[in-house]
Amino acid sequence: MQVLLLHNPTAGMADHPKDDLVASLEADADVTYCSTKSDDFPDCLSGDFDAVVIAGGDGTVAGCLKKLPDRRKPVGIIPLGGANNIAASLGFSGRHEIATWLQARTTTEFSAGTVSGPWGSGTLMEGAGFGALAESFRARRSRETSVAEKILNGRRNLAAAVARLEAVECDVAIDGNVLSGRWLMVEALLTSHSGPRLPFAREPKGTEGQFSVVLLEEERRREMLEWLIGPDLSGPPLITRVGTDITVEVDRKLPCRVDDKTRSFNGGRMDLGIAGEPFRLATLVDP
Repeated sequence: MQVLLLHNPTAGMADHPKDDLVASLEADADVTYCSTKSDDFPDCLSGDFDAVVIAGGDGTVAGCLKKLPDRRKPVGIIPLGGANNIAASLGFSGRHEIATWLQARTTTEFSAGTVSGPWGSGTLMEGAGFGALAESFRARRSRETSVAEKILNGRRNLAAAVARLEAVECDVAIDGNVLSGRWLMVEALLTSHSGPRLPFAREPKGTEGQFSVVLLEEERRREMLEWLIGPDLSGPPLITRVGTDITVEVDRKLPCRVDDKTRSFNGGRMDLGIAGEPFRLATLVDP
């Protein structure tokens, strides 16, 4: 089996030497290594490989997938970043699980999304939305010394945003069905996990060519704050709907995020849809 290993050597906060990553795959594959920081990337993706393994965080995974010339090629993930939401949604929690996948090579189709707004348009691999989660991104720090600290700070930042943010009255159209309300958060997700590795949705709807649209009502502010204390113990207090075409219209300035980036949004319309042919991503679960 010929495998291309794409590695972001600056991902996360722990050492992950090239030789260790290559060694973890060599028992099951002939490995060609390429750093995502090298001049060989992304041209290396055009080689003749049976599978691609991406070692990095969500930004690295998304960036590599967007440059993949053949979406039918199986892609595995070694999670090395902070949140690792894409990997977590597919059942990967550590770097050594990739060997299990190479032996079984189970994959699931995973659809990317499209998003357009006043700032322009782009491709989604995780999700986009308005409100508390987007606001919490503004408070992210660069001083964390561990992944655990980064996730904890992210959850604290989200709790602070939920506690203080003014709810927004707006309509959210999901496949033509309109939900009206006063929302603290509106998110359209392809992954089950988002933000600081929070399980907002039960399963990754990108595996079904859909979005999970999760909405936090103003009157459930206190419940959300309580859930954030132990988010892995129960489901979140969110309204959840599923759809392929999402439209949100807002008439005021509001924090907005697209995957792991914030965008300037002074009111207007955001449209989301499903993009083209799905990827074949490795999975250790049955979505």
